[in-house]
Amino acid sequence: MSEGNEKLKKFIDSVNDDIDERVAQLLEEAEEEKQEILASAEEASRSNAENHYDLKKRKTDSGYVKELSKSEFELKKNVLRRRAELTDSVFEAVKERIKEYRNTVSYADGLVRAMLLLNISGKAEIRLAPEDMKYADALSKAVRSEEVTFVGDSSITLGGFSVYIPEKSIIIDKTFDMALEEQRKAFVGRNAFAK
Repeated sequence: MSEGNEKLKKFIDSVNDDIDERVAQLLEEAEEEKQEILASAEEASRSNAENHYDLKKRKTDSGYVKELSKSEFELKKNVLRRRAELTDSVFEAVKERIKEYRNTVSYADGLVRAMLLLNISGKAEIRLAPEDMKYADALSKAVRSEEVTFVGDSSITLGGFSVYIPEKSIIIDKTFDMALEEQRKAFVGRNAFAK
C-alpha cells in the first residue's frame, strides 16, 4: 500500500472513530435522559394509581368496578400520552444536538468520510440538504466518478446525504433524518410495553 493510501486510510479511520464516538455519546446521553424521565413518570403514575386505588377501595356501592375500570383506563391513557410526550422531548433534544453538530468541522469531515466509504463510481445523483450544498465541491473530490451530480433536497432537514444510482435502481440513504426516524421507531418499540 502506498504511503498516500496509508495516510488516507489513517485519516478515514480517525474520522470514523471520532464520528462513532460522538454518535455513541449522543445516544448514551439520550438513553440516560430517557431512563430518568421514564422513571419519574412511572413513579408519578404509580403514586396516582395507588391514590386512585385507595379511593376506590373505600367505595362499596355497585358502581365500584365500573369506576375503577374507568380510572385504570384513564391512567393508562395518561401514561401512554406522557410516554409519547417524553419520546418527543428526547428526540427533539437529539435533533438540537444534531443541528449543533452540523455547525462543526467534524460534520463536513464526516460527510467526506462517509462518501469515501461508499466508493461511488459511475453515474449517481447525490442529494444534500440545500444548506449543505456548500460541501458539494469537497464531496465531489471524494468520489471517483465525473458522472456524479449534486442536488439540493429540501426533504433532508437534519443533514447527511442520499445517493441515487440509476443503473442499479438503488438509493443509499445516509441522512440523519432517516437514522433518527429508525432510532425513534426502535426506541418506541422497546418501550411500548415497558412497565
